[in-house]
Amino acid sequence: MSARGEKPEAEETRAGTQTLMRGVAPITQRDRLAVLAAAPLAPRAAQKRCDVGIFDLESRRQIDLVDELRRMAREAARNPKPSATGE
Repeated sequence: MSARGEKPEAEETRAGTQTLMRGVAPITQRDRLAVLAAAPLAPRAAQKRCDVGIFDLESRRQIDLVDELRRMAREAARNPKPSATGE
């Protein structure tokens, strides 16, 4: 059969009937489902921040214990307190 006598394939879309070029197959429901299955998963609801352990951004703002001890030692060296014995 010649190319001129051949009726072109067509597919129904939301926009209406679309004629397909020769050699192009219509998109099937299986093709559409395969694209959806290959897509990355998305959350169904808004996600909470992970503020636990190494992901806790608030804990990064905390004062380090070693730095706090050094600060206290410097302060104590600058301002010696009188002892209870009066020395």
